[in-house]
Amino acid sequence: MAKIKVDNHPHDIEVGKYLAQKAENLLEQIGATHISSSINGSPPTNLMAGGCRFGDNPATSVLDRNCKSHEVENLYVTDGSFMPTGGSVTYTWTIYANAFRVADKILQRLRNKE
Repeated sequence: MAKIKVDNHPHDIEVGKYLAQKAENLLEQIGATHISSSINGSPPTNLMAGGCRFGDNPATSVLDRNCKSHEVENLYVTDGSFMPTGGSVTYTWTIYANAFRVADKILQRLRNKE
């Protein structure tokens, strides 16, 4: 019988503590109060996404339907920020698929400029 243990390396916790202390120091320097932090080696309970809503209207979205910025002509965003936060399942494969889809759109755009 195999015994499998999924855990973090002790050094990961030390790095987390170091980074948390640096962040707390920075927040204090800019005037923040009531600062607290905690370090945990477990993965987050959900995945973060969102932040760059996509759509056809630049007034209500950051990206167009092909994940191209409305405001910056040559900026495409193909990470998870174009999707709303899910949290129930990982959407890594969706990010991959969308990145390939957007890459095809970029290639089409470049070919049309030749």
